[in-house]
Amino acid sequence: MARETADAVIIGGGVMGTSIAFQLARRGFGKIVLLERDGIASGTSGKSSALVRMHYSNESTIRMAWRSLDIFENFEEITGGGQASFKQPGYLVFANEALAEGVQRNVSLARSLGVETEWIDPGEVARLAPWARLDDLAGAAYERRSGYADPYGVAMGFADGARKHGAIIRQNCPVTGVRVEGGRAVGVDTPRGPVDSPVVVNAAGAWVNKVAGLSGDWFPAEAIREQDTVFETAGIGGERVGVMVYDAPTKLYFRPEGADLLLIGRDNIEPEHVDPDDFNEKEDMAFVLDVVKRMTPRWPDFENAHLLRGWGCLYCITPDWMPIMDRHPGTAGYFICTGMSGHGFKLSPAVGEMMAELIMTGACPRPDISDYRLARFSEGRLMQSVFDRGFQG
Repeated sequence: MARETADAVIIGGGVMGTSIAFQLARRGFGKIVLLERDGIASGTSGKSSALVRMHYSNESTIRMAWRSLDIFENFEEITGGGQASFKQPGYLVFANEALAEGVQRNVSLARSLGVETEWIDPGEVARLAPWARLDDLAGAAYERRSGYADPYGVAMGFADGARKHGAIIRQNCPVTGVRVEGGRAVGVDTPRGPVDSPVVVNAAGAWVNKVAGLSGDWFPAEAIREQDTVFETAGIGGERVGVMVYDAPTKLYFRPEGADLLLIGRDNIEPEHVDPDDFNEKEDMAFVLDVVKRMTPRWPDFENAHLLRGWGCLYCITPDWMPIMDRHPGTAGYFICTGMSGHGFKLSPAVGEMMAELIMTGACPRPDISDYRLARFSEGRLMQSVFDRGFQG
């Protein structure tokens, strides 16, 4: 088999890997080779609920989300033809009295950074969500420009954009070895032959430690099973859900899916750790019933909704439910981009830019990529959230 050389090899064809490939290629870094063991967006990315919102508890993540929104709004122009199918119905974060102060603090921080968000009272919430019972709410955060996109279309758009700038995208090409010599990454092995490269990026998502193990490494990121459902809501009441919602008191998130469908997920209350190569990809009936139990008090008409479909997919979580974006502490030229913990899709445009800057210059001060350094776990400097963990960050 012929030996190949590249300036950077990226492992993983989800929205992270394709975004990084696109940003490196458009910056003229050299020959970029992306290796995906199956197809583009065949893993976690393709089953994402694909929410795009800015509500976070820390400056760097807010900056990432705000920058990503700009790219989503101009996706076709930036990537040269990719189709994000980005819709912007707006986004509400429901808060009761216990959560109101923290949500308002998040809103204030985001506004100080230029984000278009506001705290609204229950009367305004009722105008935006006339279907909802709001007795327990103190108000909500509201983002007018937030929305959702097509996860497959976004990953393919990044991949196609990378190709336009000369990158090579190889699907059905698993990495079987990561080669390290003298404390430096020197390339990878594949069934099609070795690829020599001074830069290797592990962006394998939930499979991060399957890849890490090829060079004797392990990173604090684990695969857990996530579930989502889609209900048919046509004709079950006088109003339809026309806005995205994170209902913090019930721990549900939901958004429109076309005219008469509602996509609903739930915070990971008890994470189910799984092997990413062997897990249940269907929804559990216990999960479906729990969603109905939580949703019905908020929207009483929902008891008449019909389950259309559901699925099991994967999150890759870290101890603080926030990403790792860093260089390997002991192997020069080896970079890690993983542990997105459910935030990945909405942050992926900015992540590509930040990782490209880190790879090319050694740093990325704004948004500050050092917040996502691997060493924060050993330092005991975990990122904090006004929520317990998980969905909102």
